[in-house]
Amino acid sequence: MDVAVLGLPDSSPPTGVSTRVLARERLVAVVSTGHPLAGRRRLRLDDLADDVFVDFPEGAPGRMQSDLAFQAAGLRRDVAFEAMSTDLILDLVRQGLVMAMLSPAVIPSGAADLRTIPVTAGPTRVEYLAWSSFNPSPAAQAFLDTLQPPTDT
Repeated sequence: MDVAVLGLPDSSPPTGVSTRVLARERLVAVVSTGHPLAGRRRLRLDDLADDVFVDFPEGAPGRMQSDLAFQAAGLRRDVAFEAMSTDLILDLVRQGLVMAMLSPAVIPSGAADLRTIPVTAGPTRVEYLAWSSFNPSPAAQAFLDTLQPPTDT
């Protein structure tokens, strides 16, 4: 592998590799339009603690930021379903079975059956581009040379 795109919690940057931040975003609560919280404009983590969630498998990078945010707030959450596919996660939410915490980028635009709600002090996800710090491959170096200079140096 020449380069990788990693989505990690804000508090867990990659180590042992060179990186560049591609994006930083706060996850949103995703609920069905019939969910009791669907009409809210903003939520706090403690508003979500009694709800049932779907998330990526425990220990997966896509889940870590949510687990760490709830833990830091001293809250426990019930993750009843685990899935590796955002399509499956969103289908479970659409059915009104659970809620999710996801990147706004993975929610289909114009999804009339889903509601995304910002969460105050919610989980933050940082997307990194990573490559070998010791000996980047020629392909990795050529790719990196085509990128615009970083904006957050």
